[in-house]
Amino acid sequence: MQSMHPMPTHTCSRAEQSMLSQQELALRWGRSVASIGLSSAVGLGPRYVKHAGALRYPVEEVQKYERARLMH
Repeated sequence: MQSMHPMPTHTCSRAEQSMLSQQELALRWGRSVASIGLSSAVGLGPRYVKHAGALRYPVEEVQKYERARLMH
């Protein structure tokens, strides 16, 4: 008898789960992916990790960046 639940083809490590892609960050902030990429290229925005040519943003760094820009 086969299981009703298919085996996942890819499991994310805990570190990968705590990072956002450029697309995810763009959706979170309501900006374009190009805008996120440009900001990163000129040293603005949250700190990121470059892995296999893709930028990944640690959720902790995104949250820290957002908190630093809170207005009264």
